[in-house]
Amino acid sequence: MAYGAGVPGLNKALREEDLEKSRNIYNRLPDDSQQPEIRESHIHDLATLFVRNRADRVFGIHLAHAHFAVPDKTVLLGVNHETPRCRWANATAFQAIDLNNVHGHIFVLTDHGFHPYEYQARPMPDLSQVDDHFLAELAGFLNAHNLTTLVGLQVIDPYPGHMFELVLPQGTIMLDASSVDGCVPTRQTGWKFEVENGEPHVCKSNETHARHANGHDVFNAGAPHPKLEAFEDVKHALEQQRILRLCGVV
Repeated sequence: MAYGAGVPGLNKALREEDLEKSRNIYNRLPDDSQQPEIRESHIHDLATLFVRNRADRVFGIHLAHAHFAVPDKTVLLGVNHETPRCRWANATAFQAIDLNNVHGHIFVLTDHGFHPYEYQARPMPDLSQVDDHFLAELAGFLNAHNLTTLVGLQVIDPYPGHMFELVLPQGTIMLDASSVDGCVPTRQTGWKFEVENGEPHVCKSNETHARHANGHDVFNAGAPHPKLEAFEDVKHALEQQRILRLCGVV
């Protein structure tokens, strides 16, 4: 199979049926707490593979996982915000998505090749510097080591920094850790690679799932949840929970 040929949301235009497949993939993924650890040896081997194929400036890896069931005719779509710097991904109706202005954000390897299960609102990334054989070589590695349900391929955020992933009702938010109070990391979920002194290198912890220090996610299970229909709603709710630092307050 030509694993790099025609990946929806990466080097192939998206169709609505691709979104439906993404929803189905996401809803079959386990929670991150149910996933085994990714071996350090595999992470370092992947760093070598990414650097060798000049893919490290565009892609990283992600622990494939889900947090809730995405409703019918919706898919997770992320949007970046600057104040505070973050990425809010929420279940978004198919009809509200401009398929010409989104790309796949996290992909898993299926029987039919790589397919996204989460999206990002911006044009497809520039893949011109990535070796043409990268996806095929990555697919071979994931298959050989039984990692297809554990390791996802992620289009990385160009910004440096350590990010905390917090779970919201029907969504997640990735916040710069320096903007967050009262939360503790629970598990690393994202890895970036780079070249250091001419050698492949695994960057320090890039993305980490975090919870409130009381052991819960942002909102306690069973408690009433605020409506989070817009980013300002999310921002206000996190400030009310004293998780997000108020703008200008250190």
